[in-house]
Amino acid sequence: MFMQSLDSVVEFCTEKTHNREAPNLQNKMCNRKSTWDIIKESADFQSASPMKGTAAPPPPTFSLLKSRQRVVCLVLDKSGSMDSGTHLSRLTRMKQAAELYLIQIIERESLVGMVTFDSTATIQNHLIRMTNENSYLQISAKLPQRADGGTSICSGLRAGFQAITSSNQSTSGSEIILLTDGEDNQISSCFEEVKDSGAIIHTIALGPDAVRELETLANITGGLQLFANEDLNDLIDAFSGISSRSGSITQQALQLESKALTIPGKKLINGTVLVDSTVGNDTFFVITWTTQKPEIILQDPKGKKYTTSDFRSDDKLNIYSVRLRIPGIAETGTWTYTLSNKNGNSQLLTVTVTTRARSPTKLPVIATAHMSRNTAQYPSPMIVYARVSQGFLPVLGANVTAIIEAEDGHRVTMELWDNGAGADTLKNDGIYSRYFTEYHGNGRYSLKVNAQARKNITKVNLKQPNKSLYIPGYIENDQIILNPPKPEVPEATETATMEDFSRLTSGGSFTVSGAPPGGNHTPAFPPSKVIDLDAEFKGDHLHLAWTAPGNVLDKGRAHKYIIRMSRHFRDLQEDFNNNTLVNTCGLIPKEAGSKENFEFIPETLKIENGTKLYIGIQATNEARLVSEVSNIAQAVKFIPPQEPSIPDLGTKMPTPSLTIFVFVATLFIF
Repeated sequence: MFMQSLDSVVEFCTEKTHNREAPNLQNKMCNRKSTWDIIKESADFQSASPMKGTAAPPPPTFSLLKSRQRVVCLVLDKSGSMDSGTHLSRLTRMKQAAELYLIQIIERESLVGMVTFDSTATIQNHLIRMTNENSYLQISAKLPQRADGGTSICSGLRAGFQAITSSNQSTSGSEIILLTDGEDNQISSCFEEVKDSGAIIHTIALGPDAVRELETLANITGGLQLFANEDLNDLIDAFSGISSRSGSITQQALQLESKALTIPGKKLINGTVLVDSTVGNDTFFVITWTTQKPEIILQDPKGKKYTTSDFRSDDKLNIYSVRLRIPGIAETGTWTYTLSNKNGNSQLLTVTVTTRARSPTKLPVIATAHMSRNTAQYPSPMIVYARVSQGFLPVLGANVTAIIEAEDGHRVTMELWDNGAGADTLKNDGIYSRYFTEYHGNGRYSLKVNAQARKNITKVNLKQPNKSLYIPGYIENDQIILNPPKPEVPEATETATMEDFSRLTSGGSFTVSGAPPGGNHTPAFPPSKVIDLDAEFKGDHLHLAWTAPGNVLDKGRAHKYIIRMSRHFRDLQEDFNNNTLVNTCGLIPKEAGSKENFEFIPETLKIENGTKLYIGIQATNEARLVSEVSNIAQAVKFIPPQEPSIPDLGTKMPTPSLTIFVFVATLFIF
């Protein structure tokens, strides 16, 4: 993969031809394996049938595709189990979330239908074009009011296909949002039918009892898999994460706030919502409650107030929810709200704020999130990824927090890092990462990510780095061939400070198996591998720098470091433990994510001018678990040649000698 543009490069490197010492991304990302070894390990390669004979591969075929009108059908469970719930019934929570999706999330001009199912299915609405608010209300009016009967998911899906095809639309490329909370041992009977339809199935598992095969529907169709507990704002957040994949970012709904608040009786609570200058179009504030509608006061940055009477609701739906659509473009700045609980008992209130891009010419800041895999087998760690960007430009220095919730309601909140260490592959690329290991039993887990600007710290990277390697020339058949000059790139400001912003996004769900119940398990993970070790000589001292790993992968504080060095790269790589050990008695590991610096004199090895040393490091924890060997750093001892001494040009030197010396000195300089 190095200098692949040369005509003489005709094959991938193998284990025999690969240069493991090259300081390139191939070795860093692929653990110093050759390109061909990585190709052979890929699932695509292992699943392909080997070609027979010596015939050339068949020519590739190309298909020209274009974005189509979005077609979505809601397939909603209204079986008897949907009548259960702690504060509100699951049916009511579903209606709250579905109404928000229809009015605030789905893009205009989309075609939307709705099916409800229990033991059988009913088409409530064939496809309706979302042109104005009446279109949305026409569908939301058919949301189910009662829950009874069994659960037949396949019946619901077939009715969804029928709602699409009866409106002269193809199921291929259409989307179905399937929500259920119940068990159904017949769900696998329609897997092949679903696969053949070409439809994209987004699944939402509501509560802990939803059928375990539900995610299979999402996996075989390329849809999203989401999980929501029945309380709080989880279901609204799940629906809010199902946005268009057309690539038109300016049309997508963005979530600015999603907060659940428990307010004691006769008390009030204050809060703020930040609307930045890249958004503000089609902005909604939604308040839900569990007992009695609260008194609401909302104030924009310029002091204009909205009260409870300005918030609308559909009383026929009886969904304990009101909404306010801000006329025109919402004011940029901090909005404040006050919610007063008029009831004598405490109740749960939620606040949700959605918006869209302010204009089609200025791209908004967006955040997306996902896990490294959809399934985890304990004790295998997962990685959380969140990308924060403005268009194609990465946003750096943001405060990015992941919230991971298990089926039993246990929550883990963790800060994600873009520091190029631990789980994070590349520093300052706008992708924030962290290992997740705090499993709390088996089952489904949901992921949400909150990204906020840090005042005067968060920046957008205006200059995309060019990773293409420029080669001035090369030798071919003993001839030097020069390439065209490297094109000059106009100088640009590297970064620009970002204004304050806030984004909340759903990262879907994943499932865990094999984990001890209740999270009561000893650490099963070693410290994470150090991937940014750097070494250089400073005089006789060897200076090392790296980012501290944790006690458990990238969390906590490691117990100690093991540093070894060698004159030969392969010795460290193949037999790390039998190389020269560095005394690290005075080196106490810092908290994960901190910068480590360590200097020592390599006295056990003879160091001369030109000596090349290779250094590796491991970290251990109290459970005596040892990390993988770090990237192997290289340091070269270099003593620059001494400059020639210049004699004292005193007044006693004859004039001719002075003239000759100045001439010689001038010639030496040039």
